[in-house]
Amino acid sequence: MTVPTEGDILGLVGVYCYIAVVVLVARIAGRRIDNPRKVLHILTGGIVFFWWSFDTKEVMAGLGALPFVFLLLLATPRSPVRMLREGVLGSRTDEGHQYGLVLYAISWTIIAYFMADRMFAASIAIAAMSFGDGMGEFVGRRFGRRRYLGNKTVEGSLAVLVTMIASVLVIQWFYFYVIGVPGTLPDMMLPFAVALSGFVMCVEAVTPGEIDNLVIPLTVAGYLAVLGC
Repeated sequence: MTVPTEGDILGLVGVYCYIAVVVLVARIAGRRIDNPRKVLHILTGGIVFFWWSFDTKEVMAGLGALPFVFLLLLATPRSPVRMLREGVLGSRTDEGHQYGLVLYAISWTIIAYFMADRMFAASIAIAAMSFGDGMGEFVGRRFGRRRYLGNKTVEGSLAVLVTMIASVLVIQWFYFYVIGVPGTLPDMMLPFAVALSGFVMCVEAVTPGEIDNLVIPLTVAGYLAVLGC
C-alpha cells in the first residue's frame, strides 16, 4: 500500500481546494450564463498547475483524480442523489453531453497514472481537453459562422489553435522555469507550440462531441509520448 508523502498531501489539498473554488465560480456563473458546466469544464484544467507536487502516481491518480469519476457519475441524470443531479455538476443543456464530465475525470485518472513521470506532456494533454476543446466549443457556438465537417466552425477551430498555443507556452514556462521539473524541453518552443496546437485542432475537429473528453487528451498524450516529451 502506498503511503502518501508530504508532497502528495499538499497536492491533494491543492486539487480539492481548487475544485471547490471552480465549482463555486461555476455556480455563480450559472446565474448569468446558460451552461455553467462549460465554465467548470474550462477552469478545471487549472489543476495542471497543482499536480506537480505529487510524489506518487498511485496517490495522484487514485485519490486526486479517480474519486471525481464516481462523484460525477452521481451527478448524471439517472443518479439517485438529487442534490448532485440537479446541481451545477449535473445541470446540462444542449451544449453538453450528460456523461462528458465523467469521461473528463476518466481521462484525468488515466493520464495521471500512466504519465506521472512526464508532467509537461500530461499537462498539455489535459490542457487540450479543458482549455483547447472548451474554448473551441464556446467560441464556435457563439461566434461561429463558417461551418465544416458538419457541426464544426472555422472560428471555433481557430480558438482551439490560439488557446493551445498560449497554453503550451504557459505550461512550458511554469514547469521548466518555475518548478524546474526534470524532462526534455523541446527545441524552438514557439514552432513546437504552433505545430502541436495545429495537431490538437485537427484532432478536435474530427472527434465526435460525445467522446471528445476521452479521445482528445489520450490522443495528445500518446502523441507526445511518441515524440519523447
